[in-house]
Amino acid sequence: MRYFIGCICLFILGGGGALWAQRGAYKSYLALGPSVGITNYKGDLDDDFTLKFTKPGFGFNLIYNFHPHLRARLGFVQGWMGAADSVSVDRFRKWRNLHFRSHITEFSLQFMYEFFASPRLYRFRPKFSPLIFAGVAIFNFDPKAKASDGNWYRLQPLGTEGQFLNDPTRTYPKPYALTQVSIPMGIGARWTLATRWDLWFELGLRKTFTDYLDDVSDRYPPPDLMLAQMGPIAAELSDRSGYRAQGSSGYESNDVRGFVNQKDWYVYTGFSVTYIIDPGDRCPKFR
Repeated sequence: MRYFIGCICLFILGGGGALWAQRGAYKSYLALGPSVGITNYKGDLDDDFTLKFTKPGFGFNLIYNFHPHLRARLGFVQGWMGAADSVSVDRFRKWRNLHFRSHITEFSLQFMYEFFASPRLYRFRPKFSPLIFAGVAIFNFDPKAKASDGNWYRLQPLGTEGQFLNDPTRTYPKPYALTQVSIPMGIGARWTLATRWDLWFELGLRKTFTDYLDDVSDRYPPPDLMLAQMGPIAAELSDRSGYRAQGSSGYESNDVRGFVNQKDWYVYTGFSVTYIIDPGDRCPKFR
């Protein structure tokens, strides 16, 4: 009975991988390890993946190899992003003069497809295989900007596009959430380093459903209401344009601040090293 219960538990934990093992075609296994890389952002302040705004990133992966071609990956990524109109070659953006920085903290479930199959035990896996992947992720961000007093301020609570204004004459965007869902997708490759060690490369795009990674999306709010209701810091970080530098109140209400129909993206590119955990025998041998 003990052997029977042990086999049932291992079957449940192994899931589909156990079925492949019974067919003699595949034996599932786990691999885990750290990742190091870079992050990039695409949005209203950097609409061409400008490399000068590249930031560092790192992560950790737990990979379940359950099929000759398929792997399920639980991933964690900690990255950073930022951009500034002041270094843009575009005249409008340079005059707008906005900037931001933010962290990106992501937890994801992804499925990877390796093109070269691993038909038996992990010891016989191919030395190299290209791959593609896609999945779903939850990420957190929090854009900040530096004011003229030298301090960095969180932008979401300031409602820089009028999110918190009391104005019966106009409808403003709703405050955006700082924790949201994204869709990871990308390409990569795996190399065998040793019997239980693999080297992985990935280039992963993240499609988001927000236009506020950089706190820039739609229109300018009325400058007088921003100053009166949200205070001087909010008014300053809402409009840092050349108009203000010339001494005026800045852009007029409802002037274009961003491009609302274009959602933001972020990218993680990295290398990871994983160690394979030997699953051992599925069931004890009977004598």
